[in-house]
This record gives sequence, structure tokens and C-alpha cells, in this order.
Amino acid sequence: MFEQELESIQKLTINNTIGNTESIALKSILESNIPPNIKSYFRGEVEWLLYKEKQTEHHSTKFNYQQEDVRLLQEQMDILLIFHYTFSRDEFLKTLDKCAHFLFNYLCRPQWTLESYLFEEKNHLNIKELSLKFRFCGDYQYYWNILEKYLVGKNKTELERDETVRLLRKIDAEIVNTHSAEEMAKMTIPFFEFIGFIHQNALNGGRGDLPTRALMYFFEDKKLQAVTQHLLKLREKGKQSMLFDELVEALKDSFTQKSFSIADEVALVRQPQKKSIIALQLPEKDKYSIIKSLFGDDESKYIVAMEKILSSATWDDAGLSLDHYFTMNDIDPFSRDAIILTNALQTFFTNRNPQ
Repeated sequence: MFEQELESIQKLTINNTIGNTESIALKSILESNIPPNIKSYFRGEVEWLLYKEKQTEHHSTKFNYQQEDVRLLQEQMDILLIFHYTFSRDEFLKTLDKCAHFLFNYLCRPQWTLESYLFEEKNHLNIKELSLKFRFCGDYQYYWNILEKYLVGKNKTELERDETVRLLRKIDAEIVNTHSAEEMAKMTIPFFEFIGFIHQNALNGGRGDLPTRALMYFFEDKKLQAVTQHLLKLREKGKQSMLFDELVEALKDSFTQKSFSIADEVALVRQPQKKSIIALQLPEKDKYSIIKSLFGDDESKYIVAMEKILSSATWDDAGLSLDHYFTMNDIDPFSRDAIILTNALQTFFTNRNPQ
């Protein structure tokens, strides 16, 4: 499906980086005119190599390597080691080939790719290994942002494969349940930008459109079967590819057909609040402040989000949903209103499920 683009981006990257030379430093790769996600992948590769090498080091217990100034100096040394790491030509070409295939898979089917990529060698990864794995992934950063908050919030130092798969699927489920048609379309922007860069710089003026089949895979990955079927019908009618604006219109059409319209959400404001929201102990002044600062002064958005979060089985699941909302809406979880809402929700679940 992307055979031409796959070949073109590798040629373009070679021409703009190593050229005909026998080696190249990571620093030069990061300064070159290539897509940011390729730079992220190469940097991730070097950081992973350094991490694995340091695992084999044996430090004497007589020296305090955790001393603050020693640790800071080591971090600075690591940065220099990473920036000046030199790829031989053979190593560069092999890494580029892996990178290109990974990016097309990841941009098209992020959840599926992460489930098979993160735990290639192990059944569990510690927080450092997970963070390094996500360094390869320059796009869809919300996955790691939410997972990291989950790990820190639960005071966990590692995740097992099955738990990670469950969390990744829940994160995407939250996206599907809380995003409008326009917001869902914006999730594909990294994919469009990557293809657009290739078309503009390597294929002499391509439109930057994506195959409709690739977009079907993207929304199938998020378990949006109604959208996938809608795109399939458009494809069968001859719509073989789409520009971003065309996708937005297609999603609006699909959401309207499935009654996912904003009007339905607004109508919730006129309905009596359900007991679960009433049971959420919030003084009126705090509630109004929360709606204004965390939900864009939109009460319907507050009601939809609270009903979703409060329908969770446990505080663990509810906390993950709340973290997802904060992350996707660029909200500081340590702001006054965010803390008040978090405490109220935690109290609700504690009272509902007493130990």
C-alpha cells in the first residue's frame, strides 16, 4: 500500500543525512532535513544501546553514584555520548530500514503496533525500559503520558504485558467515547504530516492524501467499526484516497449517522442529573469553577465526562480515565480545580466500594 512512499522516504533520508559517506553521528542526523519521527527513532535506538551497555557495567559499592552532583554529571556525559554516537553505513541503513517499516505500521495502527513491539523480548518491563521504548515513538505521545502517570500514581515500577495491553486498549476506548468527529480526525494528523512530507519532498508534488484503506485500518485499530464501515462504503464508491479535510467531513457524516452529534451531548444538560453525579460531593462554587477551568465552561461536556468516569468499576479505572482527560486537554493535574475534582472522585469510589 505504501511501497512507493516507503522507498522514497528511505532514499530521501539517505540523501539528507549520510549521503555517500561511510559513517554519520547522531548529532548530524538530528540536524538534518528529515521528519521528526525518524529523528526520534534514531535517537531512541542510541539511547537504548547506551542503556543496555550500562546494564553490563559493574560499579564498586564503595562509591556513591547516586550523589546528586555525580548523577547530574553522569546525565550530562550520557547526553554527549548519545549525540556523538556514530553509525557505520551498514548500521545506519539497517536502522533506517527498521525505522521506516516501524513508522508506517505505528502511524497506521498504533495500538496494534505497540502491543507487539513493546514486549518483544520480555513479559514485563520496568518504567525506565518502557520510557526508552516510547522514545522510538515520536507520535501519539498521549499513550506514554497516560501510562507514566498511571505508574507514578500507583507507585508501580514495572508493567506486565497483559496489563499494558489492557491499559492501551482502555486509553483508546476513552478517546473513542469522549472525542467528537473533528477531534477524532485530528488524531490522524501525524500520519497525514508524514505522508505529506514524503509527497512534497520526494514524490514531486503529491497531494499528501492517505489511502482510504489505510484510514480504515487506523479507525479499526481504535475499534470504531461504524467509521470503518462508512469509509469502506466511500471506498467502494470510488474514494480511494482522502485529504485531511475530506476525512473530517467523512467522520462528521459517520458520527451523525450513528447519533454521535454534539446536539445529543448538549441535550444532556436539559436532562435531570443522574444519581452518580449528584453523589459526587462538590460545593456549588467548586463545581462552577471546575466546569469553567477544566471543561471550557461547558456543562454538557462536564456531564458527559463525569458519567463516563463514574461508570468505571473501580477507582483505578476511573483514575486512568481522569488522567486521560487531563492529558488530552492539556490540563495541569496539580492545579487547584483538578485536585478538588480528583479528591471528590476518589471519595466517591471509596464510599461506594468500602474496604
